[in-house]
Amino acid sequence: MKKIIPYILLAFPFSVQGQTLSIEQLWQNANQNLKYQQNQLQSRIAQQELLEIKTNRIPVFYIDANLQRNLIIPTTPVPAIAFDPNAQEGAIIPLKFATKWSSKAGVQVEWNIFNPTRKVEERQKELEIQKSELDQQLTLQNWKKDATLAYASIVFATEQYNSTQEDTQFYEELVSISKARYEAGRELSSSYIAAQQELERHNIQVYEAWSVLKEADQELRKYTNLDSIQQLSSNFEEILRNIQGFDNTNYDIKSLEVDKSISELQLASVRKQLLPTLTFNGYLGEQYFSNELKLARKEEWFGNSFVNLALRIPLSGYFTSQPTIRKISLNAELIDKQIQEITRNEEIDNTQNKLKISAAEKKLEAYKKIETLALQNKQEQQEAYKAGRILLTDYSQVLMSYKKAKQDVWQAQYDLLKLLID
Repeated sequence: MKKIIPYILLAFPFSVQGQTLSIEQLWQNANQNLKYQQNQLQSRIAQQELLEIKTNRIPVFYIDANLQRNLIIPTTPVPAIAFDPNAQEGAIIPLKFATKWSSKAGVQVEWNIFNPTRKVEERQKELEIQKSELDQQLTLQNWKKDATLAYASIVFATEQYNSTQEDTQFYEELVSISKARYEAGRELSSSYIAAQQELERHNIQVYEAWSVLKEADQELRKYTNLDSIQQLSSNFEEILRNIQGFDNTNYDIKSLEVDKSISELQLASVRKQLLPTLTFNGYLGEQYFSNELKLARKEEWFGNSFVNLALRIPLSGYFTSQPTIRKISLNAELIDKQIQEITRNEEIDNTQNKLKISAAEKKLEAYKKIETLALQNKQEQQEAYKAGRILLTDYSQVLMSYKKAKQDVWQAQYDLLKLLID
């Protein structure tokens, strides 16, 4: 018996009155997924980074202040005639152009008036936000696929467990019949012993089915909290109906398309870096000079103010940017090829998947017919055994055939569900 036979009602006992969980309610819990929440935070971080870039348009004002103690005052030789008209020609005198203490306090302003790459950087950050949102959608899509299969696993596992329990209870009745016949001398000891052995095998199958169900329960707990859930309300048919509108968007292609747009912006950014930049700087404040540290003396503070415009024109960039431009262009071509390959493979995969789905649907329909016939045979042979027309070993083979038919149906349903989701 296959261990991975996924499916239906959660059969665990609860001490409190529980609730039901449908497949739609499960999907509504997608925002509880930690990976999805991480993607959301990354998107919000990127949005804040975009705001940071936009705030760079605003002039930056800040207070600039310092206090300096000159341990060694530098001495500069100057022509003596500049201070003494009677000095000999060529004579120099040493002068000190600093004091022991100096200080500065004022307001500084810096403003990037023109930066050719700023708009490109903003647009690139917007694309990064778009890509992070695509990552969110991809995470959500994968979560829904995995969570749906986990849900379906409990559905199938519960149906298998319930069926195994019913078969075991019925087989206990058959063993009782076999015992009565043995005690009446109408059945051999070997047949009665074989019946008891088969009953133990049925009990083992119940334990195995219970173990599979518990494993399926733990798997679904990865996607939602089941502490207050008593049973799952959606069966296979309802799950099948709900996945008809499943999001099968290929987010790999969409992400590559964003990457291509980012490459185009990077190319534009490199070219714009060859344009000049214009910045403005200004300062308004005072400077302090004295051989004594007495900052309260107003007479030793002197005004200091300036404004400047700085124009920066790149020259070497015209010669060094060509390899970078070529690299970005090649990267864009690479992304184009990747998109073409994924698109072509997706078309082939979709065609193959449609063929597989069609085959799986026919396979499921055939297995259901086999199950119906197996059930009919089981019921007929059951009456035959009770009437004493067949041996218990023969009837056990009929039961095994019916159980195998049901397992084939469950597996076919799971395979079809997986194909439809993928």
